[in-house]
Amino acid sequence: MSKAVIFDLDGTLIDSLADIALCCNTALEISGLPQHDVDEYREFVGRGVNVLMTRAIGEEKDALYHQKVLADYNTIYGDICSGGCRMFPGIPQMLRNLRAAGILTAVVSNKPHAQTEAVYLSTLNGLVDAWYGQNPGWPTKPDPCGVRYVLEQLGPDVEPIAYVGDSEVDVETGRNAGMPAIAVSWGMKSRSFLLDTGADAVVDTVEELEKLLLEKA
Repeated sequence: MSKAVIFDLDGTLIDSLADIALCCNTALEISGLPQHDVDEYREFVGRGVNVLMTRAIGEEKDALYHQKVLADYNTIYGDICSGGCRMFPGIPQMLRNLRAAGILTAVVSNKPHAQTEAVYLSTLNGLVDAWYGQNPGWPTKPDPCGVRYVLEQLGPDVEPIAYVGDSEVDVETGRNAGMPAIAVSWGMKSRSFLLDTGADAVVDTVEELEKLLLEKA
């Protein structure tokens, strides 16, 4: 039986906060709406692009501007996803080491599927075995449907050993999928916040994460 690790994408494998903030602020500026500091986006992201838009636009203006800002954001950010994203230091080698140890890897993100696939093609190609982004009509994380989907793609005899992410949404996703949830402290949320989520473990370095995953396998 093969072992597998499922990863969140933004804030876990790729350092995307600044890019998301820049692209969303640009889309807001096009529509004449107020922009936000990068750190504010830590509270905006994690539950899918529609929630991101509502939080960035403001609920009182969301119905008027949502579709326009969303379309502009998807165009601008889609180009960044296709052009290549920054992975956190040590992530590429960790993924190679896991695969060398016979551990399958996959990504499940609340990022729209087209953007998730673009990140795979531009940045993660050859480093992960399956990927899933949010599709219209499918629930977003913490619903475990995306996790179940990638496990099916990995094969019938795969045993997941952990879901790894950087937020409370990811901890809930792992719990809902019936697997241990590991939180990383280098992403969108602070270590103190993550300790309160009920994660099975909180790790501070990529090396610590790799060691823990290899031990679980």
